[in-house]
Amino acid sequence: MLNAPSPYLRIHASDLVQWRAWSEETFELARKENKPLMVSFGYTACHWCHVMQETHFTVEDIAKTINENFIPVIVDRERRPVLDETYMLVTEVLTNRGGWPNTVFMTADKKPFYGTGYTPADNFRKIMVAVIEGWQNDNSAVLAEADRLSSLLQNYLTRKEEAKELTPELMRKSANDLADSFDEFVGGFGGAPKFFQQSILMFLLQQAERDNNVKALAAVELTLKSIISGGIHDHIEGGVHRYSVDPAWRIPHFEKMLYDQAMMSEVYTEAWRITGKVEYGRMARRILDYVLDDLTAPEGGFYATRDADSEGEEGTYYVWSKQQLETVLGAEDAKYAIDTFEQVADGELAGKVILNRDRIREQTVPRIENILLKLGKARSGRPKPQRDEKIVVSWNGMMISAMARAALLLNDDRYAAAANRAGEFIWNNMRRKNGTMLRSYFAEKAEVDAELIDYAWLARSFIKLHDLSGHQVWLQRARQLLAVMETRFADKQEGDFYSSREESGFGRSKSRQDSDMASGNGVALGLIVDITNRAGSPDMQRRSEELISALSGFAAQSPIAGASILTAADRYFNGDTGPVQFGGNGNVRALARFENGRFIVQLQVARGWHINANRPLEEYLVPTSLAVKSPGEIGDVTYPEPLIKDLGFSKKPLALLEGDVEISTGIPPGGPASAELEIQACSDEICLAPDTLTFTVSEAPPAG
Repeated sequence: MLNAPSPYLRIHASDLVQWRAWSEETFELARKENKPLMVSFGYTACHWCHVMQETHFTVEDIAKTINENFIPVIVDRERRPVLDETYMLVTEVLTNRGGWPNTVFMTADKKPFYGTGYTPADNFRKIMVAVIEGWQNDNSAVLAEADRLSSLLQNYLTRKEEAKELTPELMRKSANDLADSFDEFVGGFGGAPKFFQQSILMFLLQQAERDNNVKALAAVELTLKSIISGGIHDHIEGGVHRYSVDPAWRIPHFEKMLYDQAMMSEVYTEAWRITGKVEYGRMARRILDYVLDDLTAPEGGFYATRDADSEGEEGTYYVWSKQQLETVLGAEDAKYAIDTFEQVADGELAGKVILNRDRIREQTVPRIENILLKLGKARSGRPKPQRDEKIVVSWNGMMISAMARAALLLNDDRYAAAANRAGEFIWNNMRRKNGTMLRSYFAEKAEVDAELIDYAWLARSFIKLHDLSGHQVWLQRARQLLAVMETRFADKQEGDFYSSREESGFGRSKSRQDSDMASGNGVALGLIVDITNRAGSPDMQRRSEELISALSGFAAQSPIAGASILTAADRYFNGDTGPVQFGGNGNVRALARFENGRFIVQLQVARGWHINANRPLEEYLVPTSLAVKSPGEIGDVTYPEPLIKDLGFSKKPLALLEGDVEISTGIPPGGPASAELEIQACSDEICLAPDTLTFTVSEAPPAG
């Protein structure tokens, strides 16, 4: 374990438990010795994983019992997410709760018969005794339970749902039902623990823009404002913690995951674009700048996590005692800080102070700003929590997507550079010569076959890089990854995708339900729709429709778990939203932006294609026209001078626009502004059906 390609596995190298890797050699040993396996799933930033290591795996009698009676296996869940998801379901079914570390007892055939989340040492001893006695004294019953449980779960993991038509009415009802389910006081879903659930936020933002759904937008905005002010937001260094252990976003679980930074920065970027509210753009920057400062590898790529624990306790780096505040701030400012931030009332952190702005939400208070500066300087002297420096493909795909989108919308070259470097690093260092991908990179070595979610997110990030730059290489790479996806993961009979190439554990599963992240099939559908909208062909359109049909029943039945599917399907039926749009089966790229008091649409028309001028010479041709809506007065639209050319399908000269084209109008500063651009793309031989491209953009917010 000392040289394992994972910080988490290396941490456990010193345990008294004699851990083995998840491998066929390990399962063969279990068969040979006729022992059950005890498999522990965890990850570096997991607080309770550290606790269990200290109180279980380094305790002599517990380790002795494990080593003598089980084949102990330890798994870094971040390297094997499908395996982790499969066996987490075991524990959730058996105990009605989940979480890490997850301990699953199974046969040498990888069939589980018992699972448990963290449990104190004395209870864990009792569980082991019961498992050992059952295995030795009633082995046939244990094996029968393993067969029953694995069969039940495999049927669940590959079940079918009848296809549903995803109509505008269903989309509207789904959005309204989700908005009605939000916490009416602080946003988000339910009580504690409270996760971000970014897929739902993105779906509601889409429906707010597409359908002018005021209720959906209000639910998202309440959530985003609560997160900005709450303790789940690191008010000193930026970034967000993984989830809140209370309903009000006040007390976080302190680990910082790359994927949360990616997902939430993209939500804030989109919220700013749609509403024009500066605080959302600033929050997006605070998250992205944190990633640039703390989670970016020198060679390119983004690190996985920053731990919750330091100095042997959770949150020590982030929380403050009254005495610590008085030492740094003095008695008067310390009292003011405690009155503003408030002390935690109960629980493990009772009496401690977690920085938040709930009492001064949306206010600029110079005294608090000065206090935060002093606390930041003092905190910089504390030992930092451990950083997991694995580079995980899917999480990097999320972060590249977020950086590229922000570079485009917030007009920041730093984000563009970081996204491009990460994309190139993964393409060059985590791809085999045969085009297949590896999932995890650590200590200058890439290992573990990539899974569906890795291919889908990486390819989607390449689409975002293509949107940002217009460079075809990124679109070509996305299509290469999709081709590998289809070969390795597609269920040719049902039309959707398996999560892994082969059986993962006791079966082969399909990810179709969002959790704290979008489902594998939801991301895959988004990718296929992206490519269809940018490089459309009848085959790609059919593939989009086939996958929508396979997934629609799941999304219609449970929008809370199918939001990523609904979002992607809506984009297929109604087109993209945002500043970059594609028309003419991908032969026309349109980029909308604010610049120096003008609303500008830049068009790139592919070679061999053109669009009609604003005033075509033939009445039957559709003119290129831009209509802009904004709260202020809008100037006249300026169109470029057309080219007058003779083409094969017309006997008369035509007025055309080719290559790089710019259309603009004067507009008041701020935003948001919405616009519709109507175009008709033609080649020398045919004209395609007209396209109407819809944009909503805002003026880039200031940095800082």
